[in-house]
Amino acid sequence: MKRSRAMRPLTIGLIGASAFALAACKPQTEEATAFPDLKSCLAETAKPGATMTEDDCTTAYAQAVQTNMESAPRYDAMTACEEQHGVGNCEAQVNPNGGGGSIFMPLLTGFLLGKMLSGGGGLMSQPLYPQRGGGFATPGGQVFGNNRGSATVPAATFNKPATTFDKAPLSSKPASGWSNKSTVKSTGGFGSSLRSSGG
Repeated sequence: MKRSRAMRPLTIGLIGASAFALAACKPQTEEATAFPDLKSCLAETAKPGATMTEDDCTTAYAQAVQTNMESAPRYDAMTACEEQHGVGNCEAQVNPNGGGGSIFMPLLTGFLLGKMLSGGGGLMSQPLYPQRGGGFATPGGQVFGNNRGSATVPAATFNKPATTFDKAPLSSKPASGWSNKSTVKSTGGFGSSLRSSGG
């Protein structure tokens, strides 16, 4: 009897530690809403019971535009861009690295707005780009079926993407020995793994 009483607190402690470890392994998620443009977000705030304000929309949209300027995929040719994002879904921009010429970027076709549920709240957003064959993706590679609606997404969806502003543009041709251009990956220039999410 004495022995089992001595073991009891340790057993309870181990069960509690196991439950805590399992909870820690559960991926964090956020509620997110996708909008094709600022106007559609603002229209949502006028509906009865809306949880977003006009300020939420304008702030999130401004963040998405800034992220787009810093982290949008950049290509050396219109054909390379359209291979990944579809015909008519790309535009020419002045090369920010100088030297003349243009770079080609996918059109900003929406933004994802999230409200941080933990850590005191706060707004998060990401730009959305069209994908060849359908769907929309963030710069970090989260893919959605459309650019309108709500979904529960991994919290990592709102991680700050790597900057592309000062990087060599992607090319659909293999990089040659004299070129420092990156080659477009089969993932569409959004990183090494694409994760799908309902939207």
